[in-house]
Formats: sequence, structure tokens, C-alpha cells
Amino acid sequence: MSDSPQVAFRDLMQAEPWLRSPGPEAWAEIENWAGIELPGDFKEFVRLYGDGLVMRHLNVPHPDGIDPLIGFMKRARRKLEMVLPGCVADVGSLSFDPDLLIPWGYSNWDGDDCFLVPRAGEEWDVLVVFRQLACIRLYSGGFSRFLAEVLSGREVPPGWPVLEPVWEPVAGTPLV
Repeated sequence: MSDSPQVAFRDLMQAEPWLRSPGPEAWAEIENWAGIELPGDFKEFVRLYGDGLVMRHLNVPHPDGIDPLIGFMKRARRKLEMVLPGCVADVGSLSFDPDLLIPWGYSNWDGDDCFLVPRAGEEWDVLVVFRQLACIRLYSGGFSRFLAEVLSGREVPPGWPVLEPVWEPVAGTPLV
């Protein structure tokens, strides 16, 4: 993303961002729970467009949203422990530690869950757990690239619809 993250994300989302930032204590709680500092592009996206729906189905929680991000993350991590063995024959053969995955969103279209896979530097991978297909897929290149590829239609995860509007706030969000 060549422009500032705010400009680049605004162009991708085709909408003006929220301007209510989560407090530093919210990010501290999340990163303390995760045990790692989250990538800057992800935090900037959540700050600008969290508590929103991407393509009317990909829910991205905000730390201060209707379903606060930390609560969502904890539930998604517990769910991953139950679902992952049905998606992967040998969990121990994965190139990453499932206990370190950071939940960041889910598709309310078919229940797919999205995770950040910690890597050195800012370009963490994105993992999508396809619950109905009982498989996983790893997308390299970082959160911003994943989002750009999905929204451009160049690399849409299997079963995900590409719907308009590209972004809208979650109904009932307290951020309005």
C-alpha cells in the first residue's frame, strides 16, 4: 500500500472511516492476551473500519464495538481448538503454532474464521478456517495485501461472495 494506511484503506473500503479510536488500554489488553504486538496495518484498519462488515459478510470487530474485539478473540481461539483437528490431518505438521493465531474476523455467510499468523516483521500471514469445507488456507503477504486481493476480486476465499457495499458499519454498533 503506497499511500498512508488511512488513505489506502479508505480507497479500498470506498467509504469514509470511523474516527473513534480504541483507547490504548484496549490495545494493551488485546496484545497482553495475544502475547505479541499486533501488526500496524491491522491495528490501523480496525481503528478506521472495525465494527464493520466487509462485503456485507466479513465481520471485523472493534475493541469498543458491539462485540468487543477481545471477547471475540477469546471465543474464536476456543472454537479453533475444537474445529482445527477436523480441518487438518496432523495439527503438529503445520508451519505455525495454532496457539499463537490471532483471531480478527469471521464470515457470517458461512461461519469461516480469520486469523493472523504471527511472522517476523509487519507482513503476517492470514489464515482462513473454512468450517463448512473442513479445510484451512494460508494467505501470505500480510493483512493489507489479503484485504486488497479479496476486495479486488483477484483472490477471493472459496465460498465468499463479493457483495456491495464494500464496507458498512455493524448494525447497532455503539461507535456511531
